[in-house]
Amino acid sequence: MMEGRGAISARRWRGTVRDIGVNSTYEDMVNSSCSSCEIHADKSAYWTPLLYYHYPNGSFYEVPHFGSVVYYLGRGPNVATTIPFPPGLQILSGNKAARSYDNQTLTWGNAEYPGQPIADRVSFLCLTAGDLPPNMPYMYNATQCVNGMRAQIAFQSCWDGIHNYTTDNSHVAYLSGIDNGICPPNYPYQFPTIFVETLYAVTSVPEGTDDDRFVFSQGDPTGYGFHGDFINGWDMDVQTEAVNNCLYNGAPDGVIQECPVLNQQDSNGYPENCPERPPQIGEPVKGLLTQLPGCIEITYGPEAAPAASMQCPASVALPSITPTPMGMPLATASPVPGQPFGLPEQIYMGCYNDTGGTPGFKTLNGLFYSNYTNMTVEFCQNYCMANGYRFSGVEYAQECHCDNEINPTAIMAPNGTVNQCTWNCGGTMTLGDVEQEFCGGLQYIDIYKNVNTSFVAFGNNDNTAGNAQPYTPPSGFGSNYLGCWQDNAQGTRLLDGDMTAAQYMNLTVCADFCAAGNNGFGFQYYGTEFGNQCFCGNEITNTSAQLTATTTPTNQTCQMRCYGAEPEICGGPSAVSLYNNTAYVPPVVKPSIGKYVSQGCLVDPNGPGGRAIQGNDTRSADMTIEKCIKFCLGSYYHYAGIEYAAECYCGNEILPETQTGGHLAQCNITDMMRCAGNVYEYCGGPGFMDLYYSASL
Repeated sequence: MMEGRGAISARRWRGTVRDIGVNSTYEDMVNSSCSSCEIHADKSAYWTPLLYYHYPNGSFYEVPHFGSVVYYLGRGPNVATTIPFPPGLQILSGNKAARSYDNQTLTWGNAEYPGQPIADRVSFLCLTAGDLPPNMPYMYNATQCVNGMRAQIAFQSCWDGIHNYTTDNSHVAYLSGIDNGICPPNYPYQFPTIFVETLYAVTSVPEGTDDDRFVFSQGDPTGYGFHGDFINGWDMDVQTEAVNNCLYNGAPDGVIQECPVLNQQDSNGYPENCPERPPQIGEPVKGLLTQLPGCIEITYGPEAAPAASMQCPASVALPSITPTPMGMPLATASPVPGQPFGLPEQIYMGCYNDTGGTPGFKTLNGLFYSNYTNMTVEFCQNYCMANGYRFSGVEYAQECHCDNEINPTAIMAPNGTVNQCTWNCGGTMTLGDVEQEFCGGLQYIDIYKNVNTSFVAFGNNDNTAGNAQPYTPPSGFGSNYLGCWQDNAQGTRLLDGDMTAAQYMNLTVCADFCAAGNNGFGFQYYGTEFGNQCFCGNEITNTSAQLTATTTPTNQTCQMRCYGAEPEICGGPSAVSLYNNTAYVPPVVKPSIGKYVSQGCLVDPNGPGGRAIQGNDTRSADMTIEKCIKFCLGSYYHYAGIEYAAECYCGNEILPETQTGGHLAQCNITDMMRCAGNVYEYCGGPGFMDLYYSASL
């Protein structure tokens, strides 16, 4: 996707196939050696421009970035007919020459699904320390984005069904609402909407204190010209099954693990298994530069940047291009438990969890060594044998652990379990295009045993797993145990009331912490996670799912021993052992008080139009529902509303939403406040009332 002589702005492929080249085909990509996407089967290329800071002396500094997140969205009334991306599809979204907001060019739409400015495909979010400002279509206040500036772009979702790529990008079109709505009549096919977020660390630039000096690699200081490329490299069988079964029905929360075909392809070792190749184009793009790469000139607009500002003149020699070596996917040796592997007389024992929180509780505890460049299965086996240990284990791609016993508290993953021991060994990765080996994973260890009967295990046994900690079965599951639940789905905690972490964490510590929280009222639920974390809350978030109700730990759910009480189980990675606080007495919304019946919650913005109900009002430090209703009844009002724990409002009608912004809504228990005069009743909250109504007085 290049236009004109030398019109190559500095770019970085995000989460992409390793062997991509300037002339790569679909076949090249699907046959690449690896992908840095979390899903092995996705060897597509996703691109967004680099961001630079332009110093007053004329030099440019590449702004560090935190990578990109790619969403596949299934939306619109015709989402059930969504098809997968065809092989060879290429899409360019955005206009690199734009330097102002175009409110005249609209997407196609109709009366039911109106079009909107195509410029809305681009947006920016400044991640400040406090409340987040709204999305904007341009870069702004970059130096205030202490947690990064997020550039966002939506791609076209409608296809003509004929062309995989056209130079004017006319083979694809946007939905009427960019990321929702309907396709134009001449585009009969809809595929998933790609939405890419790229996070730039704008406050990490040395002496980068001027908002107006940030510029994208195509010479754009405004952000209106932000754009992105997509080249399809999906395994078609995997993509087709995911689109048909998970895009809009099978995994609505967007959690990879909820989609079986993607879960089988998932790996948390993707950054380690597919490191970045050296650049192909012989021109520097990183560090401190004297000019923007590719002869790019900065243009400020508002008119579009001319083509001449984004290409090298004929007098400038073009940089060299190093061909990318294309290869077949690298095979990875995958032994099964009991199979010989590595050095002679070594047997693979399996993939075990390795989550001990205190010394002596690692799966192998005798000896430890770490070296990414050298680490292979054979290296670790030889290292442990040379030091007198029968068992060897590889982990984190670079660690070697030795022992003469396997800690009996460890749990072996079932054969075929995915996303556990899936990290390629650092040693085989360093060697390059050779058969790879697995070296464990994130808190998972591949273990091997030397079965040579003449081997003498002379290694120091003072700290070995078998001697240091005798086996104790899991304990602590009481009648109030609610099972093992997924945490942090879509970035949302299972329990969002309060949390703490401690090296002495156990179930009693967590239960006591949550019982004393919430201003002394306690919480309905408490849960432990990752061995040392405790969470509290009064609701289970609707984005979370129960993984298992059993009290038997498995390698895929809650299996970590509590740091402060090893026999007890304290959740796992992104998994909470959840309990009900049986002593908790929750406040209630009373369904009726005398003639007055609860109507739910009334949103009450109290803007220029005033309160949503307007009559008498009162406030009291001992406010209750009964007291408010008595006050309104005495003033002959049909409606009584209690807000912010201590405020009472009366009226005979709910004023139109167009006037006050008020409207009835489902109550959100997380935001509700206890009555000032009765902590076991709810009395509205900030900006909304518990509303009661009586037809007769």
